[in-house]
Amino acid sequence: MNKINISKNQFSDLINIVNKVFFPLTNFVTKNEFLEIVDKNKYKNKFFPLPIYFGIDKKTFEKIKDKNNFDLYYKKKYLINIFNTKFYNINKNNICKKIYGSNYLKHPYSRKFITENYRFLSFDFKNINKKNLKHKYFYSPILIKKRIKLNKISKLSSFHTRNVPHKAHEWIHRFLFKKFGALLIQPLIDQYKKGEYNAQIIIKTNKLVSKKFNSKKVFSIPLFSYPRYAGYREAALHAIIRRNYGCSHFWVGRDHAGFKDFFGYRESQKFCHKNQKKLNIKIIAGKEPTYCLNCKTIKNTKCVSKKCLKKHKVKINGSKIRQLLMENKKIPHYLMDFKISRLLSKKSLI
Repeated sequence: MNKINISKNQFSDLINIVNKVFFPLTNFVTKNEFLEIVDKNKYKNKFFPLPIYFGIDKKTFEKIKDKNNFDLYYKKKYLINIFNTKFYNINKNNICKKIYGSNYLKHPYSRKFITENYRFLSFDFKNINKKNLKHKYFYSPILIKKRIKLNKISKLSSFHTRNVPHKAHEWIHRFLFKKFGALLIQPLIDQYKKGEYNAQIIIKTNKLVSKKFNSKKVFSIPLFSYPRYAGYREAALHAIIRRNYGCSHFWVGRDHAGFKDFFGYRESQKFCHKNQKKLNIKIIAGKEPTYCLNCKTIKNTKCVSKKCLKKHKVKINGSKIRQLLMENKKIPHYLMDFKISRLLSKKSLI
């Protein structure tokens, strides 16, 4: 049997597809599906914002181009058999322009997409090895929906992150729990660039903050996937994922899944809110919380006191905290809870 060894990204996509994390998507896209998603945000007449594709490099294509039945392997372990395989190509520059904008060549994921995908494959699949097609960080939607039912959760808010939780995150957690009575904190883990947190510390610290609520209706599980930095399209995909995990509400951040200035201020929030009915999950698009040095509180509204000026406002973000770690500096209490920061060091970063 012909073999294809897949990458970690493809492995995580495959797990998520088979377990309906990306539903209504149930397979890697065909050429027509790819183009329809990019052009119309549609997949089989249902809203879907970002294609999940299976690409191969030129060397692999030259080896397998005359065949159409393959076994997929990851780390020398058999996963699944694919058949009715069709190879296709698309205008990759045009795709990147539509997803990342006219400045797409400066976006790192565009460069990655263009150089790594010589051809794309669509196929049917069978003979899944369930023992091998799993990962220690993957939790299936079926498992989480059982937990929701067991704990009699009627409304479940959800929060996406790829960070160790700081004080602004914790403000959002409290806001969501108070408003909806239940909260899923689901950090995206395990496939990051240099200088970001490793998976173990992300999982450990997010579980720690979820336990602060002392409630069975607040919990944290990882999302086994990878960042695509696709801005508003990816934010909408994250909303779909949370809907498939049984959530009723989803918090969308100011620059959710963005990269530098590619997508514009609050574009993710605007896009998700506009398509809320199509996403079939309620979108919470709140302002980001800031810390006031004068009244010593975190809030996402204006301070009551006139003595609180613009200069007193401190933005709380993960980049600032990671920089402090790199410089071996102490993380101030108003940026991060000491119970979290004491667990961190340079070794927490990749």
